[in-house]
Amino acid sequence: MEGNQTSSIRREQRIAAWRDAFTDDRTGIHRTIQDLLWNYAAFRTTVRIVRLANDTRGARVPLNHMIFNLAAEGFWSSLLLGTRRLLDRGNIQGMKGVYSIRSVVKDVEACQPWLNRRVYVEQVLRAQYDLERLHQEQHEALIAAKGHPVWGDPDLIKSEAAHRHFDSLSGVLPTQRSSIDLISPATFMRIEARLVELDRIADHVSSHVAHAGNKQSREHKVLDSFDVRDAHAVLKQLKEIADLVGVWFANEGELRVTKVQSPSTMRGRRSQSFAPERPSQTTWDDLP
Repeated sequence: MEGNQTSSIRREQRIAAWRDAFTDDRTGIHRTIQDLLWNYAAFRTTVRIVRLANDTRGARVPLNHMIFNLAAEGFWSSLLLGTRRLLDRGNIQGMKGVYSIRSVVKDVEACQPWLNRRVYVEQVLRAQYDLERLHQEQHEALIAAKGHPVWGDPDLIKSEAAHRHFDSLSGVLPTQRSSIDLISPATFMRIEARLVELDRIADHVSSHVAHAGNKQSREHKVLDSFDVRDAHAVLKQLKEIADLVGVWFANEGELRVTKVQSPSTMRGRRSQSFAPERPSQTTWDDLP
């Protein structure tokens, strides 16, 4: 009995670490991506200001190029270093642990043998597992209302969304669900395949920015013709992957199953409704 309690506590700690990786206000994934997006917006604005100033300056002295170059170098360094942080292959646990998309996914994969559908629904997404019971209770509420309007059960909506998320992760059809379903290894392979597309940036940072690489270590790691359009594409891909990983394994991100107020809450103290901010059937096919 004591061993089971210890195992349960350790599982809760692992799941809590996944959430912390996204929500930490210093080095968390959300914070890193937010900083990258704001820096990108500020840099694009700066470029526009300089361009307009040069177009309309007439005989006036041009803007100081050294100041602009300093701003540009700061932007590119922060973009490259931030990308490398999000792709870090380190572990999420321990004294040398890191918060990155990869560290979360790697830890989830290590937990795959015990992270079945029931654990996922109840502990990761904090929803009720028994959909049949919730559907029956909703049906009984409709019968008892005798034709009067009835607000949907928020627990039912949240549970349905959680099960659909796990359908995507496991590759199991809704008609074949089982409490012992596991996340498909193909899910981790697909996430890693998306991250590998960005590894060339991490390799460049390691040899050109974070470390003073010699000629041999810098070879084949130059980002040729990398410009602001590439920066936009990189940020778009990082945001997509982070949102998907966040909603799947930490209930965090733009797609999370969240608690929102229903119209009834505005008129009086009634129930609240749980609903996804976007369609809760979240799969790789949803990404452009």
